[in-house]
Amino acid sequence: MDIIQLIVLGSALFFFAVVVAMTSKNKITDQYAFMWLTLSVIGVILAVALPFLNRLALSIGIAYLPSLIFLLAFLVVLFLLIYHTSLLSKQESRLKVLIQEVGYLEKELRDARNGDKHP
Repeated sequence: MDIIQLIVLGSALFFFAVVVAMTSKNKITDQYAFMWLTLSVIGVILAVALPFLNRLALSIGIAYLPSLIFLLAFLVVLFLLIYHTSLLSKQESRLKVLIQEVGYLEKELRDARNGDKHP
């Protein structure tokens, strides 16, 4: 293993440890922790498989390995953006329903109080 592989492997393992620590302190929910743990395990696998990635890059016509890694990272970030956008849309829908329910309950409470004052 050369120095680059060791640096990437160490970084991926550090990332894995940070995600585990944040999960144990309940700073990340289980749903997100699973996603980040999966990405960190993939990072460890890719760190070990750098020679294979270099051959893969050459076989698909990419002469410079960092270009392949950049492409993969871009696709992962794009996937995360789409995923978080869908979660945000769901949260907005839930928030709208909650606001409507609170408004309805406040109106009922006001009506009930006004009904008690004026028999």
